[in-house]
Amino acid sequence: MKTWLVNTNTKGENGNPNAFKYMLRQNKAAAFYDRAPEIDKIKKGDLVCLYHNQNRIIAVGSVVTPYQGHDFSDMESIEHWVDVNWLWKADFDNDFEPINYIDRNELNITMVNGTVVNVTDQVNYKELLVQIAKHQSF
Repeated sequence: MKTWLVNTNTKGENGNPNAFKYMLRQNKAAAFYDRAPEIDKIKKGDLVCLYHNQNRIIAVGSVVTPYQGHDFSDMESIEHWVDVNWLWKADFDNDFEPINYIDRNELNITMVNGTVVNVTDQVNYKELLVQIAKHQSF
């Protein structure tokens, strides 16, 4: 099992500021356009931390299905995704700002260059579970 930090790329210049909502609602981690094939590295059973702007992790989940291609070939260059069973998701305010996110620095994740980054060697899993428990809402 590997652990991946997947950036939601929600900044305006990335062309899809609402991608994080789509990923959370559709239970997937995705990459788009020229970054789309980066998702193909993620395998079934891997752990995904969905990374949002300003060091915020907004969801943690286990991959249940790796990328299997599109039924519509024109979409192949636009989006690749993996299906994820989210174990935890942040809550959001009315402006869709996360209110109980996990700061990646609290998990000692320092390397975040890229859309899909293998952070397996950086994650303290005990601390990850502690952070999920602290940020869980009922």
